[in-house]
Amino acid sequence: MKRIGLLLSALPLFACDRPTQGQRTSASTQTSLVPSVSPAVPHVAKAPASSAAASQVPQNAVSAPGTALVTFDADPVGAPSPSFEAVVGDWYAVEESGAHALKVDGSKWRNGTPSANLADQAKKLYGERYAEFLDGVKAFAFFPFAVWKQEPPPGDVRVSVRFFPVGGRIDQAAGLAFAISPEGSYLGVRANALEDNLLYFRVVKGKRTIIDTVRDVPTAGKTWHTLSLEVRGVHLTALVDGQKRFEKLLEKPAQGRLGLWSKADSQVLFDDFKVEPLGSEMPTGKPSRNPALDP
Repeated sequence: MKRIGLLLSALPLFACDRPTQGQRTSASTQTSLVPSVSPAVPHVAKAPASSAAASQVPQNAVSAPGTALVTFDADPVGAPSPSFEAVVGDWYAVEESGAHALKVDGSKWRNGTPSANLADQAKKLYGERYAEFLDGVKAFAFFPFAVWKQEPPPGDVRVSVRFFPVGGRIDQAAGLAFAISPEGSYLGVRANALEDNLLYFRVVKGKRTIIDTVRDVPTAGKTWHTLSLEVRGVHLTALVDGQKRFEKLLEKPAQGRLGLWSKADSQVLFDDFKVEPLGSEMPTGKPSRNPALDP
C-alpha cells in the first residue's frame, strides 16, 4: 500500500483533462430484459431528461429484444449497487435531485483510492486473472469506475446512461467505459460539465491516453443528460443528448465488460444504464481514423 501511495502522489492529479504531447446489499437493482414492446425508458417521470435530450428521442421509441436496463430503483439508499462492482471510488444509491440513482461521490477524494475489497471484486469479475486486473487499475486510482457485473451481449451493441452533474471543483465527469479487459485496460468516452467537451481515451496497464477531444459539447450541471455509445464491428459512434458527436474506427472489434467512469472529485448521479443489442445495419458517413492513435 505504501508503494501504491507513492505512485499516486507522483501523478499530476489536479490537472484538468488534457491530451498528452502529440495528441490533441440486499435488495437487488432492477436489471431487466426489456421486451420489444416496452418503452425505452419506462420511468422517465422520476427524473426527467433534459429538454435537449427529450427533443432527440421519439416518444414511441422501443427497445430491441434482449435489452438490459438498470434503474437502481430497488437499491437501498446509502448502499452500493448490486449490479455494479465499485472498483475505484465511492459509488452508492441515493435519493437526490428527484431521482433514485447511483451516485459517484468524490467529495472525500484526495489522491484516489481503490475499493477496500478490490481484490475480492476482481476475483468475481476475472477469476484467476484478478492479479492482472489489480495491477492495471491501481496505478490510476483517481479515476473512479464501476464495472457492470453482467457479461455484455455478443456482437454489436449500444450502451447508454443518463447522468446529472451535481458538483465537483476539479471535475464533474461522467463517462462510459467499454472493452474492459482482465488486465484492467479499457476504452472510455466521457463528458465534463466544467469543460464542455467530450473525450475519447484508452487506459492500458494504468496509463491513460487521450485519443480525441471534441470541443463545444455542453453538459450543464444540475441537468439530466444522456451519453450513448454504439459499437458496430470496428465502428464506434458517440452521442450526447441524442446528437452524434464523433465516429471512430477501432483496429478490432471491442470485447470486454462495460462500466461507468468518472474522475477525481466529481459528484455525479447515474441512472437508466441500458445495454441494447444492435442489428446489422451500419451507420452512414465516413468515420475519422488516426492509425497512430486509435486503439
